[in-house]
Amino acid sequence: MELKHLEALIAVSQEGSFTAAADRLRTVQSNISEQIRQLEVELGAELLVRSRQGATLTEAGRAVLARASRIKHEASEIASDVADVFGLKIGNASFGVVGTASKWLVPDLVSAMQRSAPDVMLRINEGASERLVAEVLDLQLAQAVVTAPVANKKLIEEHLLDERLVGLVPQGSRLLGRGAIKLKEIAKERLIMPPSNNPLRLEVELAAEAINIELNVPIEVEGVRLIGDLVAANAGISILPETSFDFETPGLRTLPIEGLPLRRLVLVTLRDTQLSAADLAVREHILEIVSLRANAGHK
Repeated sequence: MELKHLEALIAVSQEGSFTAAADRLRTVQSNISEQIRQLEVELGAELLVRSRQGATLTEAGRAVLARASRIKHEASEIASDVADVFGLKIGNASFGVVGTASKWLVPDLVSAMQRSAPDVMLRINEGASERLVAEVLDLQLAQAVVTAPVANKKLIEEHLLDERLVGLVPQGSRLLGRGAIKLKEIAKERLIMPPSNNPLRLEVELAAEAINIELNVPIEVEGVRLIGDLVAANAGISILPETSFDFETPGLRTLPIEGLPLRRLVLVTLRDTQLSAADLAVREHILEIVSLRANAGHK
């Protein structure tokens, strides 16, 4: 059994087909098929079910995938472990961040890493909290900034920042100029919000339920930037963290909303897993950037 066999299985499971897995690993489909075949012969079990729609894991395949992910992770950490001995910041680092925080966090993080650890290969995933948490659990990411609560005993949560939820409205909205607005007034408007399983959406809906009102959400969008574009185009208004957009973003304005809880951002890592020197450098810069932002009052 070779590492390339396990990498092929991981790629097929994540991409859903042999062709896509080959593209990801920069090889040809026949190589991926042969590596999977060799792995199945050695283990004496079928790992994937092939169909016209793609490939899915069998029960045996899922069992092998769990160990394969850990083996790949450990192999990738060897260079980082050697670097740790000499106090170097080299190797690979991975980091996830929710879209509402990526705008202000990622540019500063990349800049800081280029100054302090220019030889680190940094991979950044932007996505919803639930997906990023799953990627940390599967060792696809070393750490991620997500919204709390996470409620998984396999993860360590480190509090980063509390931020307000505010209304995002078009520049000429009739809601502007009144100061803080009540949530029941927002409920009368057409809202553009993330999908119903999104943590931010759940927080807002729980606050609405607490005062016996129902939100009008005719448009669901997965992606903060697209929500902003739609609000600017007068398709509706939204409720987002105050850090999601600059106050002077063209075509958009924010307004305070009464009765909404603070939103908590946390940094999650897998319990009992040691971060490499490269990932520790990422963590240090995240904490520094967040601290500076908190001290500046989120401005």
